[in-house]
Amino acid sequence: MDQSAKQIAQNATFQSFVNSYIREIDGGVWSQTEQWMNENRTSILLTGDQMLELELPHQSIKVAIEVKYQSLVGRQLFGVLLKYCRDSQEWYKEDYLPFLITLIQELHLMSKLTCDNEYASHYDELILRLIESFQTMTNYIEKRMNNFVAPPFNELRFIAAEQSLHFGHWLHPTPKSRQGMAQWQHSSFAPELEGSFQLHYFQVNRKLIKESSILQESASEIIKNSVSNWKCSSSISDDSCIIPIHPLQTQWLLQQDYVRKAMEEGIIVNLGAHGPNYTATSSLRTVYNAEEAYMYKFSIPVKLTNSLRVTQRHELEAGIVMASLISKISFLENYPSFHIIDDPAYITVDLPNQEESGFEVIVRSNTFPKGKDRGISLIAAIVQDPMPNRSSHLAQVITELAYEECRSIEKVSIDWFKQYWSCAIEPLIRLYDEYGIALEAHQQNSVLDISKGYPEGYYYRDNQGYYLSNYYSKKLRAIEPSLAKTPELFYDDCLIQERFTYYLFMNQLFSVIYRFGADGLISENKLIHWTINELKLLERQLTGQGKTFVQSILLKEKLAFKANLLTRFHDVDELKAKLEQAVYTEIPNPFTLHNKEEEHEQAISISL
Repeated sequence: MDQSAKQIAQNATFQSFVNSYIREIDGGVWSQTEQWMNENRTSILLTGDQMLELELPHQSIKVAIEVKYQSLVGRQLFGVLLKYCRDSQEWYKEDYLPFLITLIQELHLMSKLTCDNEYASHYDELILRLIESFQTMTNYIEKRMNNFVAPPFNELRFIAAEQSLHFGHWLHPTPKSRQGMAQWQHSSFAPELEGSFQLHYFQVNRKLIKESSILQESASEIIKNSVSNWKCSSSISDDSCIIPIHPLQTQWLLQQDYVRKAMEEGIIVNLGAHGPNYTATSSLRTVYNAEEAYMYKFSIPVKLTNSLRVTQRHELEAGIVMASLISKISFLENYPSFHIIDDPAYITVDLPNQEESGFEVIVRSNTFPKGKDRGISLIAAIVQDPMPNRSSHLAQVITELAYEECRSIEKVSIDWFKQYWSCAIEPLIRLYDEYGIALEAHQQNSVLDISKGYPEGYYYRDNQGYYLSNYYSKKLRAIEPSLAKTPELFYDDCLIQERFTYYLFMNQLFSVIYRFGADGLISENKLIHWTINELKLLERQLTGQGKTFVQSILLKEKLAFKANLLTRFHDVDELKAKLEQAVYTEIPNPFTLHNKEEEHEQAISISL
């Protein structure tokens, strides 16, 4: 029987939230399903191999969750939820959403006992975001229920992949929370609903303009050229500039007293909506038009995942400086399948007493214009869980390749994974090793060229995700002196490696391994084994901080993990926190666990 959009969204919300809970709060007690059913004398039909029990001591509640797929590196796939009734001493089926509210209440009661002022309980905010995320997801699924089938890998277009994230962040408790957007605005501005819209433009006196560019054109010239065919463009004075703004941000700007004052004085003029239509990429605030040479990244008054999406002044400069730095090193020439999408220009308005005026605009190179956008997909779309009774994007690609090549699914899978590693994972580690540059390379910031089925190119995007090692500071400043203007880009290696561990391994690499395993294409064990051997080989070749990083990945008993549930529960805005730091925790290292299991198996075979 087909599930409704509400049922699908409720299940997806449950999967994300409970996976966050068992990683960050309580891993629970695991047991074999058959053994658990015998001990608990229940006749409820359970088809999963494992059961997970959770105790909520502050509410005297015990639940058991059927585990349909147990992952070594990713998230578990849950089935039936059971709640124990102490009066009747029986287990009953429980609904997903009410139970998640119960988990939030448990967190709140735990927080009250610790009395930690730094990380106070914001359970009301978390409940609000949970419900809002669930309702938003339901809306998206309902409106696109009939067109979730991905086209063949060589036909998939960049923007279609960007618009396909119906479930959102795979390890976030509120993946589709979008506070700040009214219900009627989603159809235009949410990528999942394939909306498009004109940008809003302001004419601003050039004296108020602050801009920078490493291109032959300035940011204001790029914008002027893009609007040159307007009927009204000839009336724009030479002593002013045109600035495009996201419509959501426009509504916010027009309510600000300092903007109203500037408009009354005539130094800012509201030109209204003009020009071609743009559509949102997966980040919501970066917009794309296949015919244009550049994308724009805006501030918007919307809270997504952990942060209000406001572009800060230092981020504008960081994009310019890093684009210049990357152009001066030979790394991209040495690794031709590895690419960084640059942000080579920006423009904003300087207004009195405003650190950020709200007019901040980042100009991003459009690497995937019409004609070059086929077979391009962000990793998040490739690895996301499929809709019921459908295959994931990765499974479709592997199946097509296996059919074309008359080879087994497993052999194609390992070859695909090896090519993915060589164009994405290894270059990211080597960039850190050679230059001390670590990238926030999570699955949404990571784009693959799979136009021929196998990964041929990797593209990193995000001017907020650069971490430069203090250890390499002298070397990097010698290459790019303007780094003196962005000291906030430099970090100690202990912090860099913590974040790099999460973004590169936990968020990106492990999501790919999980998808292969969950789809039954190749076992996670085999991919983990191959990865360990490749890391050992890489470790022998590296000479810088990358060597220390790889050693920690191979040897540490626990690895750093970004605790999105705790970050949300304590209402931490990463972009405003010190060092832009979310709440981090540690989880068992799958690589050391794998090695221990292998050693145990070898010991048993020797003893036999």
